Amino acid sequence: MDAGSVFFIAAIFLLDLLIRKKFPGFYERIRLPVNVLLSIIVAAYCVFLIYAAYDVLTSGVSGGDKAFFTIFIGAVIAVYGALVTIIWRRWLKERKGNRE
Repeated sequence: MDAGSVFFIAAIFLLDLLIRKKFPGFYERIRLPVNVLLSIIVAAYCVFLIYAAYDVLTSGVSGGDKAFFTIFIGAVIAVYGALVTIIWRRWLKERKGNRE
């Protein structure tokens, strides 16, 4: 990961914090569409990763490399799945908290 990617991710997190603190009403309105869009993007990316794993498994790469790549792709997909689950659980918890 290069410095530009790290800077971009840090800027997104800072923007999220700023909008959440300064404009809570706007933040609540855009939160559901952002979660849906994020879930779609992650799902599409995971499909590409699964295709990459399939491509490697059907190629002439050595067995050890295939196993390592498959385990690595599985771990990456698990991390993305966990992140999306955390985001949705947090949204549901805060939504239930606002209703009571």
